[in-house]
Amino acid sequence: MNGNRLTAWAEGTSADLVADALALDVKASPRMVTSWIEDGLLANPEPRKTSAHGSDPRVFPREQRELFSRLLEARKRSPLGRIPQRSLVRVVLYLWLIDDTVVLTPQARRAWRTHARAMGQTTVVRRRESSRAIVEQLAHPSASLKQRRVAQLILEEGERTGRIDVDRLTSVLTELYSPWPTQPGMPRIERALPGPFGPVSVQHHITMWKARQQTVRSLRHEEIAEPELDRVRAIYRPMWAEYQARRPTLATIGTGEFAAYFAEPHTMEGRANEAVDAFVGTLAGELGLIEAASHAAEAARLRLAR
Repeated sequence: MNGNRLTAWAEGTSADLVADALALDVKASPRMVTSWIEDGLLANPEPRKTSAHGSDPRVFPREQRELFSRLLEARKRSPLGRIPQRSLVRVVLYLWLIDDTVVLTPQARRAWRTHARAMGQTTVVRRRESSRAIVEQLAHPSASLKQRRVAQLILEEGERTGRIDVDRLTSVLTELYSPWPTQPGMPRIERALPGPFGPVSVQHHITMWKARQQTVRSLRHEEIAEPELDRVRAIYRPMWAEYQARRPTLATIGTGEFAAYFAEPHTMEGRANEAVDAFVGTLAGELGLIEAASHAAEAARLRLAR
């Protein structure tokens, strides 16, 4: 949103927004505007003064009217012909993360719900591809085809159901990560993969998957109150700004895949996706879900070692 352009906009009713869409050659209706409000793409319109003949139609602030048109324009520019609704929601959440004037928290809370619901809507093909990619990332070269297949099936099941069985996942991924037989009376040898910030164990992956899954579920059911979202956003902003400032240096220090890890996205959608994902991680930490998942993953590791 460009603040210098707001002077060209005025507050407007739902009918005005429909007219704005038609002027962009986009089919629209009052029902579409209502749907956008429900999904968090737009804020609730505000009441106007009451006249002698009753209440006037509610109006959207000029910032929201511009937001509506800008999102429609972005959707029209997409090479796909139409940007999915979930992509537009991430842009709205990105605006909430970086600015206090366009998207307010009541709207953002609905947008987080929409975003979380979309995260749970994956196709069989997409679940298979993402699970296979994780297996290829984690598998030791000597891991058998059976170990890879079992791990992929369990990861697919977790994505499909939204539930993570920590004990089962620990057993299967440990076999994938460190596929060596244990020797009687000897502790199991477990490896850790190199990561951009140090060695990464299988417990770390399980911890983050579990914590993020619980966070997304809470967002999906609107269990996180608006003041809590505001509190975590206040913590997130300086942390994210510090990371952005260090990013060029981190990219030069790393090599290969780690250098790519710190590469900055070139598109608005890419920046929005990255910032939104980072906030979910911050939220998981502030809610204590990462710590709880870490304890669960470590307990599962100890049970497996017995």
